[in-house]
Amino acid sequence: MVRPPRPPRLLRSLRSLRSLRARSAAAAGLAAAAAFTTGAFWLSHSLYDSQLDDAKAAAQARLDVAVADMRTGHVPASGLLLGDRVYALVLDSGRLLEVSPDLEPFSAQVAAQLTPLPEGEQVSRTLTLDAPATATGAANRLAHRTLPLYGQSAGGIDGRALLSGFGEPDRGERTVTAYLVVPPWDAERVQESVQRLLLVAGPFAVLLVAAIAWAVTAQAMRRVEAIRAQMASITAQYLDRRVPVAPTADEIAHLATTTNQTLEKLDHAVTAQRRFVADASHELRSPLAGLRTSLEVALTHPDRTDWPTVVRAARADTVRLQHLADDLLLLARPPVAAPAHHTLVELTDLARDVAAELPHGTSRITVHADRPLEVPGNAAQLHRLLRNLLENALRHAADRVTVTLAEDHGPDGHWVVLEVLDDGPGIPAPDRERVFAPFTRLDEARTRDTGGAGLGLAIARDLATRHHGTLTLADSPAGARFLLRLPLPAHPARTP
Repeated sequence: MVRPPRPPRLLRSLRSLRSLRARSAAAAGLAAAAAFTTGAFWLSHSLYDSQLDDAKAAAQARLDVAVADMRTGHVPASGLLLGDRVYALVLDSGRLLEVSPDLEPFSAQVAAQLTPLPEGEQVSRTLTLDAPATATGAANRLAHRTLPLYGQSAGGIDGRALLSGFGEPDRGERTVTAYLVVPPWDAERVQESVQRLLLVAGPFAVLLVAAIAWAVTAQAMRRVEAIRAQMASITAQYLDRRVPVAPTADEIAHLATTTNQTLEKLDHAVTAQRRFVADASHELRSPLAGLRTSLEVALTHPDRTDWPTVVRAARADTVRLQHLADDLLLLARPPVAAPAHHTLVELTDLARDVAAELPHGTSRITVHADRPLEVPGNAAQLHRLLRNLLENALRHAADRVTVTLAEDHGPDGHWVVLEVLDDGPGIPAPDRERVFAPFTRLDEARTRDTGGAGLGLAIARDLATRHHGTLTLADSPAGARFLLRLPLPAHPARTP
């Protein structure tokens, strides 16, 4: 077998990018990227806020210690009472006494925004620095910022000790307000560290998720490909093949199981069709052979042939072939198709009419019904259904056939039940389902004169199915007991 040429590698690569596993990997990667981006944003801001809160708490504690030191007279001349923090000292007169080196480029703004506080008062506010910095280093980082600020005043400070380092003599006690700025340096360092880590780890995580999605989808697609390849190898000659089912109990395993069930049904349908064609051919062969034989004999000896008798026999065989062809066409229609146009059909009168049409039907068939019963359906098809049932009953009855109609309101719905009971030999239990198959005839029915082609009951069940009903054989003390169940209309007419 000549294999078709493989497409170029570039074309195969482009097709692989459009495959389901590529789309799954891309979707997983995008979802992971969105999740990591959102998580990184939340984590960095959470860590920033946490570190800033810790810095605020530390600043407040440091300020408390510094004010306590000032009250006890431990005031350094150089203004390092607050260590290396960003701070400012304001005298009670409103004069900016000292600022840390980082705040010196913003002295004018600091002096305008920081005011002295009454003795013992504390305040928490913000310090806005809008002017560009004129110095390098940390001062540049303070420009155009709004920073948290804590202030606390202390009275009774020895002015001589406080002002000795600033060249201003003062011998009285003063009130000094100390302000401590909380710059977010630590919080920003932590945030930057986390962002750098996430910037490096995020793409690797996204690629890892995409690779895992690609591998998992590829594994699933290999199983789907195995199912597809097996389905492609199934032809009309190899309907017994089945697709592989993995022991995973997942959706693909369910797909394989359903596929095998569908193939099983198809195999049975094709087998039944072949058997039906073979049986139909056999049934057609016998009357055609008999008709041909009688005509050939008559033509061989035309002077000794009773031509009226030959023509009547040929006509009878032709009628039988016509009926057989009509039955085959009826069975060849879709078995589950509902009647295209249906009306309410009164079954009691229909059963009496069918009985009157059959030979000796009026004297041998008795119809019992408490009241008229109507069902939705096709009148011609229901007439054919009842005629087949009654013909079969008359063929095997010893004397009488009884037809009983009643309603059945059960948990499975509302039905009209039509019972056909004959007093014949009955049908053995093992054959009760087999008699509804096409071309099935029991030994008692295998005569050319009284036995049909074996299609009557098959057609009757088919017509019952078309009307959403059932036709079965039930137990009976004597004879055969057929039960036809047809659904009542949704809103049956009330009888007076």
